[in-house]
Amino acid sequence: MVSEMTPTRRVLAAVLGGRVDYVPPANPLAQTTTELMQICNASWPKAHFDSKMMADLAAAPYEVCGIEAARPQFDISLEAEVLGCKLDWNKPDRPPVTGPAYTDSSDITWPDKLEEAGRIPVVLGAIEELRKRYDGMLPIIPGLTSPFTVAGHIAGVENIARWTKTDPEKAHAFIEAATDFVIAYGKLQTIYGAHIIFLADPSASGDLISAETYREFILPSHKRIAKEISCPQILHICGNTSKLLPYIKQSGIDCFSFDAVPVWYCRKVMGNDMSILGSLDVIDLMPNGTPEQVYNRTRECILQGADIVGTSCGVSYGTSLENLRAYVRACKETPIPKCDDVEDLVRQIGVGIGRNMKENVLGGVQE
Repeated sequence: MVSEMTPTRRVLAAVLGGRVDYVPPANPLAQTTTELMQICNASWPKAHFDSKMMADLAAAPYEVCGIEAARPQFDISLEAEVLGCKLDWNKPDRPPVTGPAYTDSSDITWPDKLEEAGRIPVVLGAIEELRKRYDGMLPIIPGLTSPFTVAGHIAGVENIARWTKTDPEKAHAFIEAATDFVIAYGKLQTIYGAHIIFLADPSASGDLISAETYREFILPSHKRIAKEISCPQILHICGNTSKLLPYIKQSGIDCFSFDAVPVWYCRKVMGNDMSILGSLDVIDLMPNGTPEQVYNRTRECILQGADIVGTSCGVSYGTSLENLRAYVRACKETPIPKCDDVEDLVRQIGVGIGRNMKENVLGGVQE
């Protein structure tokens, strides 16, 4: 056990593989619940356009529930918007892209002064506000949409997916251009005070692409981000990423935030090569479960080897404050298991349900 740590030191240590006094409840997924928005007087769409409101809402999970992270930028469409896409602002929550903006990657442009483009200054202003308000004590983990998802937004998700098979040079060109843009924006977030960058790549889900597609088209962009953005990074990919894990751990990114993969299995594949963040269900458990169920599931994640406990995706409007607090309480009250104990547990679970995993989750592939 080490001495008491600040939330920033704790989550940085967890992401980078260091010692912590308890597993941090540092959820970097969106947590814009109805109750939290009411408490801090935030509203849509204003929270996307007002730096102070964005900072207030990003800090609300910590101020109200003790969740040890602040995540400014609530949507994954900002990058595409700056690159020329239109958004549907009639949606009640996060605005989706209405359609692609380019058919040729050579036409992709963005303003020279990126810090003044679109809503980027709002996010940078929120990061600055949070940095001043907490004096570095609370980790600021802004969202940054990852290149494959951005390429899908500006060229069309179906087009990018099809081009990986029919016109790989065109797919590579779009992803490369998106990577250049994402790195430029990520560097700005770092300059303005981000402690960790949270890369969201939902279009790279194992439910949508093969492991071979990830390895050829997406892994190079993730490697570039890991190399060229100086602050630590967490990569989040939705869905079942079981088959992608062996390649994801080659990315050089510090931590992987996962969705529909058992914690023990992610721990087993990643070993000590990459920290893992997971994975409380947001479809049923968080909005509909009892605080006791949330507490027990959080404890289970820790015992199976999660370095940080967070949700598997953004929490829904209806998730109660009691359930968010139960998750925090479980992190603080669950002793950190010894490495040998985690390995024994992973081995026992693996023996018990390994066959079922191969047949039902991995599709029969070899682990």
